[in-house]
Amino acid sequence: MKAYFQRYFPERALVCMAACGIATALLMSCGGQTTSSEVINGPNQSGGESGGGAPRMALSGAYQGTLNSSDFISFLTPAPDLGLYGLYYLQTNGNVSIYPDIYRGSLSNVTSNSASIANLSAFQFGTHLVNGSLTHLSTGTAEISGSSPSNYQFVLTGITLSNGQSNPSFSATALTTYAALPGSWTGTLTDNDAGSAGVSLVFDSAGVMSNSVSFANCPLAMTLTPASTSTKPYYTARLEIAKTTGCRRSELNNNQATVLTGIGFIHDAQVSGRSKRLEIVLTDATGSGISFRGDQ
Repeated sequence: MKAYFQRYFPERALVCMAACGIATALLMSCGGQTTSSEVINGPNQSGGESGGGAPRMALSGAYQGTLNSSDFISFLTPAPDLGLYGLYYLQTNGNVSIYPDIYRGSLSNVTSNSASIANLSAFQFGTHLVNGSLTHLSTGTAEISGSSPSNYQFVLTGITLSNGQSNPSFSATALTTYAALPGSWTGTLTDNDAGSAGVSLVFDSAGVMSNSVSFANCPLAMTLTPASTSTKPYYTARLEIAKTTGCRRSELNNNQATVLTGIGFIHDAQVSGRSKRLEIVLTDATGSGISFRGDQ
């Protein structure tokens, strides 16, 4: 836990992607002009739950894609949440990608195999330049469209990538998800320029983090509550950081307690000697976030 370290990235100008995009099997137009976009391809999963009269979202579930050895792990939640949560592992420690950019947005215009995101945020590890100002956060929009039973297209516009890529394309496969949360998960916590490896989070049968964890001088109290779905299980996540001197999150919140929300989900670890992997995506109201990836 105390093996806390920081990594800073030099300033660099990045090219902002235009506000409208065009991708294979999904076309958009803006004033008759064609612009660049970020395209992420992933698998379609049948089924999904709906509630409150909302359309059925068959594309819900967990997905994984890779580009240049960098994973994009995402989860599309069914109604009533109808959200996108993503971790894009662009930054590395040595040869291991453990520092993700954090994506989050709410789904609208939902059909069985498509949706829009008008409020997509990307909280990026390491500062970068946007319109001449250093920032961790980019905002934009997205369109999701299922093009076949095994593939969906995820088209992002307006997001400035922290690694300078302007138009990556992902081909991904569905991930099996699990509901067995209790126990110890060991991995990496990240927030802004800070990352801490070898962190263990222990959850009891109620989904409450039962061990004492402090990260970047911030005491963490977390709860993962099972969502009302069984076919593609996931957890709603709540992280509270108490008012603490020297805690950046507390200081940014006018020295008050801070609450971040999001989800957690468990999938195949795909790592030798590890069976399951827990991903946690947490953000505040601005899109600023904290992530955790741990294995059992």
